[in-house]
Amino acid sequence: MTMRALELESCTVTFIDEDIVHTHFKDDHLVSVEDVQRMFEAIEAERDGRKVLLMVSVGLNTTMSNEARAFAAHSPESSMHIAADAIIVRDFGHQLAANVFVRHHKPGRPIQMFPDRDSALAWLRTQRHLVV
Repeated sequence: MTMRALELESCTVTFIDEDIVHTHFKDDHLVSVEDVQRMFEAIEAERDGRKVLLMVSVGLNTTMSNEARAFAAHSPESSMHIAADAIIVRDFGHQLAANVFVRHHKPGRPIQMFPDRDSALAWLRTQRHLVV
């Protein structure tokens, strides 16, 4: 699979390889449940229902609503489409928000936070067994 990117209203969904997808939520956006749902739908359409390893990053002045965080963590769609999450944190404020997602919402799948794309990708590659 060659790298392919889909531009959605709130994010860019890039299919890096057969198992790894990078979603980058655009600058100046409050991510809603609908935004997360559209991301899941884009992944499902490209992957024919096969789970992915998801790397997530957010732009400047972008955050997720509490409802969107809960949906991303616990919805049937999240369990159906995502095998593991790697969250790229760019600053302390973003790290706090990511900690809320990890510790409060406690997704039922492996999830880690990383300072950069390379370390996130390296960890996701160790999680490929979850996609099989």
